[in-house]
Amino acid sequence: QLNVLYQNEMTDGEPGLSFLDLKLRYHGAMVQRTEGKALPSRMLEMIGSAMRQYFDEDAHYEVLSSWLVDGATEEGFTAGEEPTPFDVIFSDCMRCHAADSNEDPGAESPFGPDLFSVEYESVSKFTLAGEPDQSEVWRPPTSRRDLAMTSHVHVFGVPTFLAIQSMLFLWAAGSKGKWRTFLACGPLAFFFIDLACWWLARIPVIGVAFVALITVSAALFGLTFLIQWVVVMVAIWRRPLPHPETPKA
Repeated sequence: QLNVLYQNEMTDGEPGLSFLDLKLRYHGAMVQRTEGKALPSRMLEMIGSAMRQYFDEDAHYEVLSSWLVDGATEEGFTAGEEPTPFDVIFSDCMRCHAADSNEDPGAESPFGPDLFSVEYESVSKFTLAGEPDQSEVWRPPTSRRDLAMTSHVHVFGVPTFLAIQSMLFLWAAGSKGKWRTFLACGPLAFFFIDLACWWLARIPVIGVAFVALITVSAALFGLTFLIQWVVVMVAIWRRPLPHPETPKA
């Protein structure tokens, strides 16, 4: 659950996980343009989280962040005192975000064709700049490629761990109790419901309902997982290990 928080909390540009974060991530949404407040673009999300470490100086981060807050206009991209947003992207980002860099960001989010070419048209795809007279701008959901990669990692890692813990829970819980089977299957079932909702949330209009279901299934997953873990830990500490019998002389 902490991973969900850290991966999604900056999607709307504000700290803390909210329903809007999940809606923007998995379904997409129209966001209002407010003077003095940056649109929750993909670039703003990334420079405030995973990409923050790649800025050569804190001043470079401030330059790019300020440009995004001011609307990420084409005029402001190269105007003003140096370093401009163009300069920052050229020096700090193009080593990975050039299309020919042989790096994943270059293939997924190219800012130009090569290390020496930064194109505003390419950068603006990740800024939600839109037209100056637009009152709201569409923020698309995460790409199918990124979602497929995330799903792949989760499908081949999480169920194995959950299955092992569920078997330990069945051992610890004994053979009685009407909630035993539900709690044993709960984490794995809610995990797959949550995973399915990531994709179903992309459906136009009705996908918002699946965004809500993500929050419900994640909460139930966390609850049933915690109950399993507590039962297993209590059983481990309270049940003495069997001692081998002393051989007779």
